[in-house]
Amino acid sequence: MNAIIFPGQGSHYQGMGKNLYDNFAESRETFANIDKYAGFSVSGMCFEGSPEDLKKTYFQQMTILAVSAVCFEFFRAKNVKIDFLSGLSLGEYTCLYPAQVINLRDLIYLVKERATAMEEASSISSSCMFAVIGLERNVLQDLSKNETFFLANINSSQQIAISLSMENKQKVKEALESKGARVIELDVGGGFHSEFMQPAKKHLGKVLQAMQFDDAKIPIVSNFTALPATNAAEIKKNLLEQLTSTVLWKDCVEFMSKNAVDTFFEIGPSKVLRGLIRKINPELKVVNIEKKEDLDNLQ
Repeated sequence: MNAIIFPGQGSHYQGMGKNLYDNFAESRETFANIDKYAGFSVSGMCFEGSPEDLKKTYFQQMTILAVSAVCFEFFRAKNVKIDFLSGLSLGEYTCLYPAQVINLRDLIYLVKERATAMEEASSISSSCMFAVIGLERNVLQDLSKNETFFLANINSSQQIAISLSMENKQKVKEALESKGARVIELDVGGGFHSEFMQPAKKHLGKVLQAMQFDDAKIPIVSNFTALPATNAAEIKKNLLEQLTSTVLWKDCVEFMSKNAVDTFFEIGPSKVLRGLIRKINPELKVVNIEKKEDLDNLQ
């Protein structure tokens, strides 16, 4: 069985999507539509955006979504049977398009609103994220009660991202390192998937309530529950709760694996999810779809 997985923030790089743009007229048309829906040159930001601009939450989310959508258009033409869809954070939103929950125009609108709301929430409370390597989930969960941080992303058994306030950075870093962890500050705009995103959740709730969702044609494995959903109302709830809840990526992969998925198609920029899946279960196959040669090699 097969699953499509879409990347989240952190998979960006200058020039992403340019390979398809240069090689296929269809991709130029899709990028043009995305630029029109977004109201600015998303394609220009993908190809020529400065590292400083691409660090910003708004531009990261819009560009990664755009490249993922363009890559999916070409993958769809290969007629590979897909049994599940999932994605890391932003990537779960990208799933709405191949699942036929909403069209591309509405997806661009929704992610614009999400990215803007997350940037605004980050400006209200100064927060950040650490990648913590070498401590188990239950150990971090216990530590979080005393050190005041939130488990944001369970990426693998040994790699977990946490969100915390800027003022607690040094105290938390020292506490984690004293337990033998390696701690890396992430280059993101705020403490995502935590209580710091409550203002964004309030705004996005109104946006989602006003949008028309159809039931998913392919089950979407949620970051919030690590279970599949096809019901439109349930999908809305999962997307909203994801903003302030732990992203259970390891659990999502394990659910799909236990339900006979052995091949994952990572569609979009970079190979971040491939690296995480190797840590979760090295026996699983990951096929990256990002460039012309990836499509040429697809059997």
